[in-house]
Amino acid sequence: MVSYKERRLDDLGLDEARRKVDFFQGDACNLKPLFGGYDLILAANLIDRLYSPKKFLSGVHERLNPGGILLIASPYTWLEDHTKREEWIGGFKQNAENFTTLDGLKELLAPHFRLIEAPVDVPFVIRETRRKFQHSVSEVTLWERIV
Repeated sequence: MVSYKERRLDDLGLDEARRKVDFFQGDACNLKPLFGGYDLILAANLIDRLYSPKKFLSGVHERLNPGGILLIASPYTWLEDHTKREEWIGGFKQNAENFTTLDGLKELLAPHFRLIEAPVDVPFVIRETRRKFQHSVSEVTLWERIV
């Protein structure tokens, strides 16, 4: 069962914002060149659902202005249903040591980003049905584009 909802900017007193907002649907691992020049990119609950997170992370700097911020929020629930195991950027053993997704993010983003501050845990709830909810915790990291 589903419930369809619609929101209109003018109903919220935001009709003037219409000229400042565009909505697109696309593949985060294969974005068109026109998507660039941003000051902020929000990747919320995305990294562990991409078929190639390395592809997204290796090119995301090209879409941010220097000094721009990349905000990544994820519970890092790696599942082979979404991402082949060999594409995971963390959540496994490497050289007999735990290699976390944060370790993978640091490694992949280091050439173009600096981690602004320590990660923060942010809980969230997803309503699955009328009576069932999923409680998770995302790790939120902020990265500044340096190069």
